[in-house]
Parts: sequence; C-alpha cells; structure tokens
Amino acid sequence: MSLKARAQRINMRNCRNAKTRGNGTAGGHAARFFRALLPPILLLHCFGAAAHAAAGRSGGEFLRISQSPRSVGMGETGAGLYGDLLGAIAMNPAALARTGYREAAFTYNTWLEGITSQQAAYVHPLRGERSELLRGVLAGSISMFSIPTIDGYNNSGAYVSGVEAGDLAASAYYAARLYGPWEDRRLGLFAGAGLKYAREKLDTVTADAFLGDIGALWISKLWGGTAGLGASVQSIGDGFKFDSIKDDAPAQVRAGASYIILAAGDPLTFTLDAKKPNDSGLIYSAGTEYLLGRVVALRAGYISDADLGSGLRFGGGIYIKLLQFDYALASYGKFGPAHRFSLSYKFGKPVVTTPHLSPEQEQAKWKTERAREMMRDRRYYEAVLELNDALELDPSCVEALELMRKARSLVDVSK
Repeated sequence: MSLKARAQRINMRNCRNAKTRGNGTAGGHAARFFRALLPPILLLHCFGAAAHAAAGRSGGEFLRISQSPRSVGMGETGAGLYGDLLGAIAMNPAALARTGYREAAFTYNTWLEGITSQQAAYVHPLRGERSELLRGVLAGSISMFSIPTIDGYNNSGAYVSGVEAGDLAASAYYAARLYGPWEDRRLGLFAGAGLKYAREKLDTVTADAFLGDIGALWISKLWGGTAGLGASVQSIGDGFKFDSIKDDAPAQVRAGASYIILAAGDPLTFTLDAKKPNDSGLIYSAGTEYLLGRVVALRAGYISDADLGSGLRFGGGIYIKLLQFDYALASYGKFGPAHRFSLSYKFGKPVVTTPHLSPEQEQAKWKTERAREMMRDRRYYEAVLELNDALELDPSCVEALELMRKARSLVDVSK
C-alpha cells in the first residue's frame, strides 16, 4: 500500500474516533495527517513507483527508488550490467561479484520540497583460492529517506505541531561466480543474494520488515564486444504492518540486457531493462553510456510509462584513477527535476583477474595445460607435440616456451 492510501486510512480511522469521543484533538490529528502529508505523499508515490499509475497496494515503496546516478542516468537500467556498486545494489546483487577492488560509495539525492535521501555502501572482495564461491564478494549498505518536518493543523486551521516522516533501510549481500572460463574470471555466470531490514515512520507510527533480494547475471564475449543478461527479484518478504494495516512487500522482478563495445577505443554501453512491480504493469527502459577517454562518462536513457515528465534521464561521471564522481538528472514534469550525486573510491590491491584472451590464445593456454598434465605422466614426447601446437597458435605464450625447454630436456634424458 502506498503512503497516500495509508494516510487516508489513518485519516478515516481518526475521524471516526473523533466523532465517537467528541474530541477535537483527534479530529485535529486526522486533518493534520491528511492536509500536511498529502504533498510529500504524492511525491513519494510518484518517485518511489517510477510513474506506476496503478501502484498503491505495497508498503516500503522507497525501496524501489534507485540511488545510483549511473543507473538513473541510463534510464534506470542495470539488471544486465556490471561495474557500479550502487547500481548493483539497486538493480541486481549478482553484479557485485564482478567487483575487483574494495570500494566505498556515498550518494546524496535531492528532490522537491526538501525531500532527500542518502546512502553509504561498501563492498569487499574475498580472495579465497580453493573454489569460485570462496572468491565471492561481501557488501553492505545503509540508506535513509528524509522528509522535512511538515506543519500540522487541526480542523479549525490552527497550527498544532510538526509531522515527522522518514524511512531507513540496512542491507547485506553476498555474490560469487558460479561458472565460467578458467582463464578469465570476469566472464561466466554470477549470482548474488541479500537480506535487508527496512523501516518506515509516519508521525508516531512505524512499520518494519525483513526482505530479500536475489539475482543472476551472465556475461560473455559476443561479436567483438561484451554482452550481459541478468534478472533479479527484489524486496520479497512478508511485508509491513503499518499501524493496524498489513501491507505487501514492495516486490518487483527485473530483467535486463547490456552490450559493450569499443568506439574510437573507448567503451560504449547499451542497456535495455524491463521490470514488473507486484502492484502495477510492465515498465520498459533503455540507456546508453560512453566513457570518453576513460575519464568522462556521458549517459542518457528513457523510461516508459512515466506519468511525470517525458521519461528522459541524463547523467555523467568523472573517473580520476580510483576516484569516481557521478551525477544524474531526471525530470518529473510539473514537479520539476530531481538530482542525484555520488562519490565512490576504490582502494587496496585489486583482485587478480586474467585479461580476456583471443580464441587462439585461449586454445594455446588449454594445450599448454594439457602438455603439463602429460609431463606429469612422463609422456614427454606427446607434451612436446602439444606445445608445438600451442606455440603455433600463440608464439608469445611464455608458459609454453618455458615448458617446451623443460620437455625437450626431459625427452633427451629419457632416450
């Protein structure tokens, strides 16, 4: 249930109580909720549901708001994309498994009427060597949604007191690669899951819930570029009990695709997403990003079914070594623009990954490993033949060259 509908129910209940008791103060509370909260309720309804005209049955709608300027600048896409800590948390936790550094990110979002949100996130890659799961990633996030104190009035129009409203969410995630080529851990099938605690406050009434996220992401080389396919289910759980009303969790399903190619030597990204909230219809979005000189990112996107504004989104970013600053602008028609800012920093040593190899280099690597196994079985002559094939495919393969010298010496000794 949306905050708008919830406030209306509270308003009706308080009005009935006021009539029963003949108490003007209770009636004042009813008017206070209805009059004072209606503007921010409408804003929350519009922003949180991303123009879902039919939304209204779920609580915790603030959880549907993407805090990532990169994601928003690309039309609120990212279920099939990687490379953004805040975007992975907002769109698909499986993308966290692609994280190569320890990273901290902070975001500040400003909307209308002084409504703001803040988020802090941290991700920590694990360095286990025994299995893919031990090389997973841990991440955590905490976010707050703040609304300035709103003046409250009674039925006579006299000021009574301020109305407080706000939201809080804390989450923890784990992601890892489940399957992929041994020579490049950046490719393959990734999965991630998270548990989050969310709390809403409306005047003196609060509601909380424990919810879960789960996602999968497939990344592969395709037609000279890198393609990604992803899907996630977000905010699944028992829902919120706000006052005496039980609301559904703000669950939604996302699916997305991405394709990254080099244009003039710099990455050019295209994304396409679809999402289905549990209380409204399908919403489609598309976006693009061009990383100019590997320093300046330019982004644009469009989201369908936008009741507010045209659905266009714009953004950009600056990359200075391990420091990244991002910004996004979204228009909401008569409500005006919304701004998002974020700052992230990568630190520590990177997780060791093997750069992507050409098909010939990959085959040479495979033949070299096969030759190594033959040498363990003392099949030295067969190993030499295998290494000859490897060097024909990749003459610069250092491992094959070194192993060839050793294999030839062993062939001579064994004669």
